[in-house]
Amino acid sequence: MNTTVYLTKFPVHSALKRAPHTPLSYLDSPRFRHRAVMGLFDNNLGSSNPRAENNILFRLDSVPGHAPYFLVQSSIPVQAKELETKEVSLQSPPEGTPVAFRLSINGTIRKAHSKKMSSVPFDGEDSENPLSFTHWLAQRLSGALKDVSVMNHQRQVLSTERKDEKQGNLIVQVDTIDGFAYVNSPSALEQALLNGIGRAKSYGCGMLSIKIAQ
Repeated sequence: MNTTVYLTKFPVHSALKRAPHTPLSYLDSPRFRHRAVMGLFDNNLGSSNPRAENNILFRLDSVPGHAPYFLVQSSIPVQAKELETKEVSLQSPPEGTPVAFRLSINGTIRKAHSKKMSSVPFDGEDSENPLSFTHWLAQRLSGALKDVSVMNHQRQVLSTERKDEKQGNLIVQVDTIDGFAYVNSPSALEQALLNGIGRAKSYGCGMLSIKIAQ
């Protein structure tokens, strides 16, 4: 598979300008992030789930020397022509190729609580789940990547702004990970690059990016 997608840099300040009178604190709202990103696309996509249908993924990136921006990946171009957009191929390197990767993922596990299943943060080894975070991550990437090592790990917990309380509180944990691994299966890696990994993709989780390690 040699799939082409669009990568768009959507500066945080541009997201705020598109929603006048929006407080800076709303950037930590998962619903605001979702609305801001989906607002870049045609409103008439003709689908009950336009994000999944068009492979729309995003994450918040902060690169030294640059203003923070949402990196948006999609199978269709954004409507905002003023934004920096380029077409890229998601073709995987051959099996065994060393790669550096960045992944935003919903770092939670499912546990039973009061006879109901709920998501709780994964914080490493405990008596019920004797996995380290690296091993947990390796399981999520298995098939696509192998021999996973974590170089940097940052966690952000997003929550809804007050005016959204009528919709119910929404809390989303986003773990952004920079790591190193080797390609296990090129086809599985291409699927992971296109479709993302894990839950909460509508709110900035799941996007995987790679580059060949030198």
